[in-house]
Amino acid sequence: MEITWLGHACTRVRTRTAAVLLDPYQRDGGLDMGRPTADIVTISHDDPRHNYVAGVRSQALVITGPGEYEVQGVQILGVRTALRAAAEGVPGERATAYVLEAEGLQVAHLGASGRQPTAEEAELLSNTDILILALGEDGLTPEEAARTVRALEPGITIPVGYAAEPGAWDAMLLAFRTAVGIEPEAAVTRLTVQARAASEKQRIVLLEARG
Repeated sequence: MEITWLGHACTRVRTRTAAVLLDPYQRDGGLDMGRPTADIVTISHDDPRHNYVAGVRSQALVITGPGEYEVQGVQILGVRTALRAAAEGVPGERATAYVLEAEGLQVAHLGASGRQPTAEEAELLSNTDILILALGEDGLTPEEAARTVRALEPGITIPVGYAAEPGAWDAMLLAFRTAVGIEPEAAVTRLTVQARAASEKQRIVLLEARG
């Protein structure tokens, strides 16, 4: 399995049988995901930073909500979540997190959740091999992200996201590293993982945005 980050929360997971593109986005803030190909596209939230299916070059099956799916050897579970509430007492807009299972590995992508998972959501998202979570405007604060990692206990965590201000992304990563208490590995352009390489030691892997 190979994982690359295309900017914002957009991530591509390649298996031997299919390519899954999660949260494609419209060109924004100097970031451009290009024209990626995919067999499956998942949408966590109806927003141009998370739902730009028109930017995908190939015909793909598009999944937009909770449920169980199986496509080209990839099992997908959509878990209903919600965005951070705009004001106290106001429900957040609906969103969806996804768990992919293929090649003996489980990958959870929190998408545009913008808040920590509830206990019910955590039960469905916990103990995955790889957790992809967004920091920043469309995601979690570094402290919330650290608490989420402790609650879900993934083998590997990949922080993604975007910050418009120069240096703000590096500052968020530093704050996340401090809060989670795990030293991230050196950034790579892609992560390749095999089921037999799974380890009990928790890892933080940084990806270089290809968008």
